[in-house]
Amino acid sequence: MWTHTIPISASRTMADILQRDMNLPQNIPKDLSDLLEVMATDFSAILRENLVGIYLWGSLTYQAFDEACSDVDCIGVTRRDLDEREFSELDDWFKNKGEHNRWVKRIDMRFVIDQEFLDKSSRCCGFYHYTGKLLRHGSDGNPIIWMNIGSSGITLWGKDAKLIAPQVSDQCFNDALLLELNYLKEDLACNTGDRSDKAFIHNAYAVLTACRILYSARHRALVSKDQAYGWAMETVPPIWRATILGARENRLKNRGSTTPELEEDAMRFAEFVTAEVKQELGRPTPI
Repeated sequence: MWTHTIPISASRTMADILQRDMNLPQNIPKDLSDLLEVMATDFSAILRENLVGIYLWGSLTYQAFDEACSDVDCIGVTRRDLDEREFSELDDWFKNKGEHNRWVKRIDMRFVIDQEFLDKSSRCCGFYHYTGKLLRHGSDGNPIIWMNIGSSGITLWGKDAKLIAPQVSDQCFNDALLLELNYLKEDLACNTGDRSDKAFIHNAYAVLTACRILYSARHRALVSKDQAYGWAMETVPPIWRATILGARENRLKNRGSTTPELEEDAMRFAEFVTAEVKQELGRPTPI
């Protein structure tokens, strides 16, 4: 696991950070690496003693980052909810950096409160590339993110990823898998008839994410979309393989128009995976 750990200290300076090399994945573009280093430096200055840590998760932590289509998944952990100054300065940072660095348009970053990661009543702020601004909202308490961070998360700043991640119970994990499937199906239904690039990309995302969920239900572990794709092509009934292959090809295109056939195939596959996952989760856990 690539990590860069810096002890939390009120006396720490930005120079302390710059003197240490971040062990980021080697396969990412230099301008993305530069952005992440600047993020660690600037956010620690903006949030000061409120900041506990900044972490990467998702494709960046699976050695699966694809320049054409991958998001830059980040999470910031704070001691309390962001105050108005912090919120405003972070929002300005995203706007200003977005004018000079192409990867800001791929950032998916939320700020969550320490010790409240799985609490759906906790407050949260998030910058999502499809909104282009920082927003306040409630936490979804997603345990899958924290399982990823605990096993392979990358620490940009602060407390080590393995130490920050909470323990996730089997029941919590099971509930999260089913909830993610429901989200996928709801979004697919909402996108029916939508011929935009966004709907096209989500259609492919939904199929590949369903593969990941099925893998996780079977193996109690997390993998990248590419790993889940390879596993699913060898595992699921042959009737679904054209749907999965098409989703992978469309994801790499990263633009297009969804056809009624693609919409139907994705929804049917999501229903198939839901039934398989429910059956899998209903089985006794091996001792």
